[in-house]
Amino acid sequence: MLFAFELTAQMPFNGIVTGLTYAVFAAGFVLIYRSTGVLNFAQGEIGAFGAALLALFVSNYSIPYWLAFFFAVAICAIAGAAIELSIVRRLFSAPRLVLLIATLGIAQLATFARIELPEVSKSGNYPVPFDEGARWEIGPISILGRDLIVLLIVPVLVIALGLFLTRTKFGLAVRASASNPDTARVYGISVKRTSTIVWTLASGFAAATGIMLAPLLGTSAAKAGAESLGPSMLLRALAVALIARMRSLPACLAGGIGIGIFEAVVSGNVGSKNRYIVDVYLFIGVLILVLVFNRERRSADGWSLSSRVKPVPARLQKMLVIRLLPAIGFVVLFGFLALVPALFLDKPSDYFLWTDILILSMVTLSLSMLTGWAGQLSLGHYAFVGLGALTTSAVLGGNDIPVPFDLWDMHLTVGWMPAVAIAIAVSIVTAMIVGLPALRVRGLYLAVTTLAFAVMAQTWLFRQKVFVKNGTTSRVLPQEWFGFKFPTERKQYYYFCLIVLGLLSLMVARLRRTGFGRSLIAVRENEDMASASTVSPARVKLAGFGIAGGIAGLAGALHATLNATTDPQALYDPAASIRVVATTIIGGLGTVAGPVLGALWTRGLPAAFDNTEQVRVLTSGIGLLILLLYFPGGLMQIIYTIRDGVLGWADRRLEDRGVAVPVPAINKAVPARPARTDLPATTGAWVATHDVHVRFGGNHAVNGVSVHADRNELVGLIGANGAGKSTLMNAISGFVPSTGRIEVLGRDVSGMAGYQRHRVGLGRGFQSAKLYPDLTVRETIMVALEARQRSLLVPSLTGIPPSRRHERRKRTESGEIIDFLGLGRYGDQFIANLSTGTRRIVELGCLLAVDAKVLLLDEPTGGVAQKETEAFGPLIRRIQRELGAAMFVIEHDMPLIMSISDRVYCLEAGQVI
Repeated sequence: MLFAFELTAQMPFNGIVTGLTYAVFAAGFVLIYRSTGVLNFAQGEIGAFGAALLALFVSNYSIPYWLAFFFAVAICAIAGAAIELSIVRRLFSAPRLVLLIATLGIAQLATFARIELPEVSKSGNYPVPFDEGARWEIGPISILGRDLIVLLIVPVLVIALGLFLTRTKFGLAVRASASNPDTARVYGISVKRTSTIVWTLASGFAAATGIMLAPLLGTSAAKAGAESLGPSMLLRALAVALIARMRSLPACLAGGIGIGIFEAVVSGNVGSKNRYIVDVYLFIGVLILVLVFNRERRSADGWSLSSRVKPVPARLQKMLVIRLLPAIGFVVLFGFLALVPALFLDKPSDYFLWTDILILSMVTLSLSMLTGWAGQLSLGHYAFVGLGALTTSAVLGGNDIPVPFDLWDMHLTVGWMPAVAIAIAVSIVTAMIVGLPALRVRGLYLAVTTLAFAVMAQTWLFRQKVFVKNGTTSRVLPQEWFGFKFPTERKQYYYFCLIVLGLLSLMVARLRRTGFGRSLIAVRENEDMASASTVSPARVKLAGFGIAGGIAGLAGALHATLNATTDPQALYDPAASIRVVATTIIGGLGTVAGPVLGALWTRGLPAAFDNTEQVRVLTSGIGLLILLLYFPGGLMQIIYTIRDGVLGWADRRLEDRGVAVPVPAINKAVPARPARTDLPATTGAWVATHDVHVRFGGNHAVNGVSVHADRNELVGLIGANGAGKSTLMNAISGFVPSTGRIEVLGRDVSGMAGYQRHRVGLGRGFQSAKLYPDLTVRETIMVALEARQRSLLVPSLTGIPPSRRHERRKRTESGEIIDFLGLGRYGDQFIANLSTGTRRIVELGCLLAVDAKVLLLDEPTGGVAQKETEAFGPLIRRIQRELGAAMFVIEHDMPLIMSISDRVYCLEAGQVI
């Protein structure tokens, strides 16, 4: 007995065997992630293809097992190289999310290749190099032939890979490219060539994994490869990769064995109905790994794919038809959907299908907002749909429903609308819990957490008696609402769902135009800058998850009503979540119309053309792959390209007619309205540090620094690179952990989060001046104006007061700041398109917007031409006078810093000298 578990010698042995397969599967993930920063969802299908090849070679052509093993692995490795050269390399510079979705298309290619293989001529079990009945007894442990294969192959593969990475020049090139691609290029290493090597190795590993897993899963020779390495196996491999922190092969081996043993012991101590409790433990374990141990965060770059729309030419901006273009597009799209019943539908099954398409559009709409705006990749989003559906059916349980809401001896029966509201609330709360890791990580680690939730939901949560009858089905009887009986009156239910989709689209579109929508993108693009604009990243991220989960829960409630009887194992599996991601990408991530177009493309187009072979190919993973290669922004990129072409043509026509471009205002008076009318009561320093220390491991970056600045005083910070100047500013801003006391406007802010410190009166400029590449200049300044008036979530979604009034005020105030700084002609330009000098001026505009009383500027002239630098000194002083602020400035331009500073501190090795 161990911790109330019965432990036999066979259990850990079986766990070791299974865990070794997890380890080798994870090793392939680690290789590709280190090279490209992307999850390879084709790994399982490539492995299934390798397994099918070996069965074919051994059964049809009588090739010896080990030679067939070598041929199968080699063919898959060559296929991996071909995939990298033809697809991955073409998308090498594309956002990582594009490449991640492209692997879904690659998986489809691997599936088609496997299906097209000749049939295996011999029946029976999957081939092994030993007699089928071979068994070796070592004390209480029984070793089967299929176990011995794993024990022989996996250690050899992992050791060989380790030697390759550490002892060969190609392996060293792979490690160098993964650690720092730019530096590797400087030393003559071809990053693309190392990517080819990595894909070749990973594909070979996938084949070896599929071959070893086939006999463990009990696969027959005739059906070799038919069982792909699905989401459950994918999750285990990703969990092992997380334990290895996506880089350590020995840790992959140890993590795989650990998970395998744990799974074997738990499964051996519970009944067959409860064996899926392992997935619950795995979900909890992944959550702990992400929240506690994995602190590394990849940049949001590459995990976002929002479409950037070119600004309307100045000559056209005041034309009514131009301003109404979004509304016209909305009317056209939903007008078409309203006419679908008259054009295409004549049977109840047709109404069922197209209503399902509308519900799918709701799900993709929520994912478009979550991933496209908030940058939070969810691979388990359809689990929230299932949760909403099953909660609705559970709450609607009554005498006529065979599934009563029976939990803790509670019996509750309510109407349809209250049931939908409860389902939405449950989905919101659950989504916010699952989204907790988003407070610390994003990208891969968050995606693994959501995938773990989806697997756990399907295998365990959705099997609970509160949701289903006999662990299989759930029912919602037809509901009468306002005289209509849903969903038996199919046409009425279609139009009802269309109205709901229209309202959701309007709400989401409105949210994007408000402070909350801008804050979502700001936090995704530059979390520290958003905090410096007084935006709470935690609040924004959790609210984004909550909104997305609520919309998915509503879609689930409508889906349960549509289906009446649902099988959660078939309808709400993790693979559906991955398909939803692909559908959203096809339409256009980060847009409102794109998700609807994606659903129409993948589900509506085949239905309209009787599911012909040509249409199926076009809308399958292969079609997705072709679309990504040429239009990574999805269908909306095509529409935006056409729009920009038409607007450009119209602008040229006006230019030919002699219509002048409106001249923007330059250097108007500074906006007079301050957000903070009361001056601090303190008579001492407005900002002061007392014995501040910052440590990074063994490096003492800031060592007992005490500095201060008074009201209307500009204090310079100088010193060599690495002296601790920027780290000191980060400590004052709350962006790095520190000890000691920090005071702002006479208030001790040492225990506050970064955004809270900036609400007290801090303003921050950054060395990189990155700002928010996917926001315009006007939107960037409006994010900073959140310091003056916080956007409320519900009014932002619904448009109820005071949201509209606040938005008008922010737009007016942002215009005043833009005019004051002479940025009129850049107002609607994306930050990504601006020069460094212009971004610096926009950053100063953000400081004006937050009405900061203590300004921290980190190399405000960095990357700026000398002529522009000469103008920055007077501009900085002017802004300081306008705000009446205390200011710290880091600057390497000595003539500039000496000309504007009242006092100067010099730092060396983290200390004031």
